[in-house]
Amino acid sequence: MRIGITLNEVIRDFIGQLAYTYNKYEHKGEGDLELKEDEVVNWNLLEYFDFKDVTELNTFLYTEASLEIFGHADQLHENIMPKLNRFMDDILDDEEHEIVIISREADKSIPSTLFFLSKLGFKGNSLRFVKDTTKKWDYCDVLITANPKALEAKPEGKISIKINASYNTDIEADYSYDNIIDLIDDEEGFNKILD
Repeated sequence: MRIGITLNEVIRDFIGQLAYTYNKYEHKGEGDLELKEDEVVNWNLLEYFDFKDVTELNTFLYTEASLEIFGHADQLHENIMPKLNRFMDDILDDEEHEIVIISREADKSIPSTLFFLSKLGFKGNSLRFVKDTTKKWDYCDVLITANPKALEAKPEGKISIKINASYNTDIEADYSYDNIIDLIDDEEGFNKILD
């Protein structure tokens, strides 16, 4: 079975880094925009960031500020990569399953994401970049994600594991955890999911 893990808001602090970078380059209002993940209740980022349209937002994300947003982002939880690397090693040792990191990326966010993974010491050997969130399902049987669009696009016969976030509370999933560390630590529960 192929297990897909997305990066943003599972491993990488995407929203926090986007807010930081937005304040640095774009924010023209009084004071900094202070936006935490729990304040984002809708995945429509145009509601939180003052871009005129999706094209302008995407240009900022994937062309103008990619390295700062995707490459220099913090890990979402301290020491997450060593835990993830051990988790991947355990899965590979069993030789029954494969872990695939799947991320929606475009243009300059691809090398920026590779930088992010390398600086954290990612040891996996399977990585997929997609331009369409729904295509994440093409590369896995189980998807671990916080992204509401990916969760909603789950095809029949596949398993979704939601990492809880303020913007996906009303989205259904087969299983949910507060964070990926809880999932990794729940070895018995995770084995039941895969059976």
